Amino acid sequence: MVHRSINSQLFLLTLKVVISTLVLISAVYSTYFMIFYDWHSPPAFSWIHDSLMTILSVLLSSVLASYLSLSFAKRLIKPLQSVAHSARKISEGQLSERVNHHHCHTIEIVRLINDFNSMAGKLEAMSDDMKKWNAAIAHELRTPVTVIQGRLQGLRDGLFANDSRQFDMLIRQTEGLSRLIDDLRVLSLSDSGQLYIYRETVHLKALLHNCVETFNSHLTASGLKPVIEAADVVCYVDEVRLRQIFIALLSNACKYADPGLLRMRCSARRSDIIITVEDEGPGIADEECTAIFEAFFRSHTSGKKEINGSGLGLAVVNAIALAHGGQATYRHSELGGTCIEISLPNCVNATL
Repeated sequence: MVHRSINSQLFLLTLKVVISTLVLISAVYSTYFMIFYDWHSPPAFSWIHDSLMTILSVLLSSVLASYLSLSFAKRLIKPLQSVAHSARKISEGQLSERVNHHHCHTIEIVRLINDFNSMAGKLEAMSDDMKKWNAAIAHELRTPVTVIQGRLQGLRDGLFANDSRQFDMLIRQTEGLSRLIDDLRVLSLSDSGQLYIYRETVHLKALLHNCVETFNSHLTASGLKPVIEAADVVCYVDEVRLRQIFIALLSNACKYADPGLLRMRCSARRSDIIITVEDEGPGIADEECTAIFEAFFRSHTSGKKEINGSGLGLAVVNAIALAHGGQATYRHSELGGTCIEISLPNCVNATL
């Protein structure tokens, strides 16, 4: 199928009209002079017959040109009407509607239809993602809200003892809700391009040690032994967001990694700072590697049967890395498990 531009089709149409008109006029005059023209009539009246034939030729040519123009306009307008029809369907919520361009030969209109179908596909994908997000968020909120509601009702009715243990449990549930809301906010800001970074001078090694110390009880409970290999790097990053990255990576390790060594490295390389966190297992299956930074992702290869978490940790890590102008990547660790590497651009990379 050959696609032609509107300009080329208009040129071809005009050429066809001109040729058809010339052929028609020639045929009419030839017929007239062969059959009707009286060669013995006085010359004074010959111009009348010639004028009539000229008028007739012009009328026939106009009819032919109008017919060809209408045919071309119909071929041009029909696919545009299909686009308008599909646009109305999509506006009514039928996001699976698409335009068929198999019988269209105009390059510009084919491109328009392809772009329209691409836009419709993206709208449908966004709608599906939103439905999945809503379902996932509802699922994540249901458990802590149900627990809090049940405990409060039990305390009110005297089913539970009014002691510090009950209040500590309620505080943990509300803290989990707060973290979930914060993570969702980070991802929402990232999607809208409004996750702003406020850079400041940060001593990377000191920050990492502080985060590990804060998380030490959780690491010990999970059977993880942290090993820090960090140079005294001064970096120019958002300290609050970088702390979020460290906490998310440590939390992810506590939930998914097998007991054993947890190695954390920080270094400066050219104009970037590199942060890696790796464990001894069980790692991520190859078919899941491309999805680990998606929201609400949970690996099916984890050796731990019951995992409490939203599945937002690595998605938040990736969002913060992207906001810094960096990236988060996954690879298999030399220790036998998972290795998450964070690369962030750094304006200050001097080693003290």
